[in-house]
Amino acid sequence: MQNNRVLNLIKSKVSLAPMAGITDYVLRSMVRKYSPNCLLTTEMISSEFLAQVKETEIIKRDENHSPISYQISGHKPHLMNSAAKFLNNYADMIDINMGCPVNKVVKGQDGCALMRNPSLAAELVKAVKDGTDKPVSVKFRLGYTFDEMNYVEFGQKMQEAGAEFITIHGRTRSQFYSGSADWKLIKELKRNVDVPVFANGDITSIDTAIQCLEESEADGVAIGRGILGDPTLIYRIEHYLAVGEKLEPPTLSEKIEMLKCHLDEEISLRGINIGIKFVRKFYPYYIAGIKNAAKIRSVLVVEENYDKIIEILNSLNENKKNTGLALL
Repeated sequence: MQNNRVLNLIKSKVSLAPMAGITDYVLRSMVRKYSPNCLLTTEMISSEFLAQVKETEIIKRDENHSPISYQISGHKPHLMNSAAKFLNNYADMIDINMGCPVNKVVKGQDGCALMRNPSLAAELVKAVKDGTDKPVSVKFRLGYTFDEMNYVEFGQKMQEAGAEFITIHGRTRSQFYSGSADWKLIKELKRNVDVPVFANGDITSIDTAIQCLEESEADGVAIGRGILGDPTLIYRIEHYLAVGEKLEPPTLSEKIEMLKCHLDEEISLRGINIGIKFVRKFYPYYIAGIKNAAKIRSVLVVEENYDKIIEILNSLNENKKNTGLALL
């Protein structure tokens, strides 16, 4: 059951995986700057939240953000239906989160808790399909625990309910993000469903993307934490898959410039005080690997003065041998 409208959305074979508090409008825009064709995905949007608050920066998008999938979470069919109706004019695809492992999410019967209730999960797929004329996809894990790895049967049931695309993280809920993603298991799902399948988990480079595709036999890969500090990664993987050329990752100077851009755009979106605080979580990734990175990070994460932050970053950029500590 190969749906042409879905295939058109995933033609680059790489997607940006949703990450709560991470894949916001700014980061999506930065990824799109390098990759015009990848499938972007928003951070998870609660259907309960959307029922109460319609104006939120989470749904913000630009014209060039297409193709873009909006991911929603919840366990009440009527609210998921309403969320789908509301997002229909924004999204090219609507994705249902059935894989989030966070305690407060699964305790509310959302996220990966749905893998323990396939019947309800199927109802949610049908409810979302009733609320949109866009393709509906699902993202889930191998199972809730190692003893409950029902991902093949679960995927089949989601397809039967109307899901047209699947992204699967190669871990169980009980693993959270520990250990390693088991890409080899994903091929069992791929061989037992007819819809496209993207593999997710531990893809941090061109080489890991290649290995994942070989082991999983998936149709593509979804990149999450791997893009932190390197918004070019998705494009570089796409480029390799298209022409077989491995482009070099960004240099330190380029990453510092990306970080400055990231900071400026978050400030533009959220205001200077909130913007500076929001970007703190990204500092470790942009400056990873340089001498005294931990000490530099410890200063950046408490610095509230924009000019001082830029001064520190410029010191790293102007002299790669400089540890940046002269300014601290």
